[in-house]
Amino acid sequence: AWDAIKGVWASLFAIRPWISLAKAGRSFHDLNMAVLVQELVEAKYAFVLHTINPFTHDKDELYGELVAGRGETLVGNFPGRAMSFTMRRGGEPKLVSFLSKSVALHTQHCLIFRSDSNGEDLEGFAGAGLFESVCAEDDKGGHQRVHRMPVVTDRAYRQKLLKNIAETGWAVEKAFDGTPQDIEGCIDVQDRVFIVQSRPQV
Repeated sequence: AWDAIKGVWASLFAIRPWISLAKAGRSFHDLNMAVLVQELVEAKYAFVLHTINPFTHDKDELYGELVAGRGETLVGNFPGRAMSFTMRRGGEPKLVSFLSKSVALHTQHCLIFRSDSNGEDLEGFAGAGLFESVCAEDDKGGHQRVHRMPVVTDRAYRQKLLKNIAETGWAVEKAFDGTPQDIEGCIDVQDRVFIVQSRPQV
């Protein structure tokens, strides 16, 4: 566990945060970090939601992306596209692109060590996704047979899943007094929705 904690803290000193700080004209001393220790949900799928579509700025349309396995394949530098979709309030999900990421990361039940910094609160500093998350157990990487995944092959299942994710996103937004949210979450092996984190959408 101590090595995992050190691994997260060490990412504070990586090149990407330094570049982002320099671009924002900020000092390294403006940045603070803690390490969160959380139970890792065994993720069947991971997703990111923006409760206001960032491409159209439509306040009544949500935009989401989904991948198989843990969210690291979504936010990390893995080749391929996530499944992306939009949904209008009161409507049905509309598929924008199919999943083409062939790699998925899975892990057994364990703890995950994640950064929690004030990066999102610093004006001009792109704090999201700059720091490492470290699992207590190594990921089991594998290639996906995308053409066999129910989220690809079964339209009824896909629509129900994406609608459930979108409605959960709007419920999170409502819980934050209607402030648009940038949400990360996952679907477990029982198709339950878990919210990992939510922050104001910028």
